[in-house]
Amino acid sequence: MDDKKEETDIKKFRKNLSLGYRIIAITACLFIVFSPDVSSAVTRGEFAALLFKELGYSVSANPHLPPDVKNGHPFSKQIGSAARYGLIPKTAFGPDAVLDRHDAVRLAISMMGWDFEVSLYESLNSLPDLAGTGDSVFFLAAEMNPPAPPALLIDGSVPLSDSGAASLLKWVANCRHFVSLNRVISYNGTDFIIYRQGVARPGVSNPPGTGNPVGSEKNDPLYVAAIGVNMNYADARVAWAVALGRERAVLSDFVRAYEPVGAVNGGFFSNSRPLGAMVFDGYPAGKPIEGRSAAGWNNKDGAIVFGPGFGRVGVETPGGFVRFDRFNVPPLANEASFYPAGMMTAAAGTALDALELAVRDGQVIERREGSRGNHFLPDGGSLIVARGNSRALLENHKQGDPLSVSAEWDTRSFELCDNVIQAGPMLTSNGQRAADNETFKADITDKRHPRTIVGTDGGRLIWAVIDGRDSVHSLGATIDETRWIAGALGLTTAVNMDGGGSSELIWRGIIANIPSDGKERPLPYAVLAMPKGAPLERKNFEEAPPGHTDFGLEFPYTDSDTGRAAPMDTYAPYSE
Repeated sequence: MDDKKEETDIKKFRKNLSLGYRIIAITACLFIVFSPDVSSAVTRGEFAALLFKELGYSVSANPHLPPDVKNGHPFSKQIGSAARYGLIPKTAFGPDAVLDRHDAVRLAISMMGWDFEVSLYESLNSLPDLAGTGDSVFFLAAEMNPPAPPALLIDGSVPLSDSGAASLLKWVANCRHFVSLNRVISYNGTDFIIYRQGVARPGVSNPPGTGNPVGSEKNDPLYVAAIGVNMNYADARVAWAVALGRERAVLSDFVRAYEPVGAVNGGFFSNSRPLGAMVFDGYPAGKPIEGRSAAGWNNKDGAIVFGPGFGRVGVETPGGFVRFDRFNVPPLANEASFYPAGMMTAAAGTALDALELAVRDGQVIERREGSRGNHFLPDGGSLIVARGNSRALLENHKQGDPLSVSAEWDTRSFELCDNVIQAGPMLTSNGQRAADNETFKADITDKRHPRTIVGTDGGRLIWAVIDGRDSVHSLGATIDETRWIAGALGLTTAVNMDGGGSSELIWRGIIANIPSDGKERPLPYAVLAMPKGAPLERKNFEEAPPGHTDFGLEFPYTDSDTGRAAPMDTYAPYSE
């Protein structure tokens, strides 16, 4: 569609205006008499309606009119529908104000469903080393593929003319066919990766997708944010909410407390305890689940390991191996439980027939009998609680005796790791997409959800989140689609972590995705990207003000599935 036809369409569009509205529009134009293109200046309401039509959106049966848009306004249906779908704010819209180039480009991006990306670019532009890059809206529009018309990305205060509107509408038409964004920013041992594609699909159903969603001809919305940790220059550390004085904390609280370069959620959990095998800083913290995969790493030498996460954790005694059946909860008869240092401050009361051994640095530092009261863990130490047969094997241990906790893994390489998180299923392995969904049910694997994944490209440990459950911003992904996305990120091996409302990523203090709950979900622990060798010490930390994590978002829609394959711009994809 050429610009002349677009301008003709704009003129036809204007003929449908009521006489009263035309008088209002002409009056508004008189305020910019110094513009060289006064007679053809475009108003916000008019351009919003043109964008609404160009993008093929349907009028909502329940539009939400901004407070300054009346029912009788010529464009009330389009404006109200756009507000209802979350494409524009529900606050005052200024439908009769004349658009300048900046606001026109901003409105076009928002109407395509890219409002979050505008906010993200504005936040990035506020960082000291990234400041001064110019207008964030124009910068984003120039980096999109296809880019916005360059002639409109200068002199943002110049009123938008008919020819400028036609040029923007042509760009939007191209974006409706396919649009993407891929940006990588490096800082202090980390690479921050953004990938976005597609335009909003408000009100469209979302059956399970098939194949690779990246670059799909259906151009459905997809958003991925990732942090690549270069293990030579940064560490990945696990921090627990208990150090912040609570059982669970939102990710931004971890960030304010420890000031990492980046942060992300980890594996599955129940209440304040991890589900599946868990090791942090060498301390076992979760019971392995048979048939599920895990990821492990060692900050000291940069080892990164993936594989089956099953094994046994416990202590070796002269009489045999004492296996830990439970973590951070009292044992049942004949069982042993382990309370690792740094994860909890105290153990709940245990049965009176239990033996309690406090250990630190591979040595028993205290022996005591079970009791109903809470028992505080020793400073920098852990606690073993055993009953029945397990107690019998530990009975002869006294203060000063050696006693080291160890893990025996089916994947022996995990013995090289001081951090292990079991989740699953495996997504990719040695450059090939995995096929086994392990023990997960179809509602987890075959439906689109937000996802968090961890993998490696052969050098970096890469954590990524895929936003979902939002037909304007990002639909999410099935496990099969997540495998394709992992490949598009260049991950040769990767494992699925906890997803849904838990999926969240922060880089340099900026929340880099939209949690699907509409606010941050409290987590028992977080994975933090820290400068190499930096101690995991809590900085000045104060209680956050009420409501600080609430995004105030609404996600009422789901959308359609996606189709064929194409790569993210920066990374080599799998071949079809």
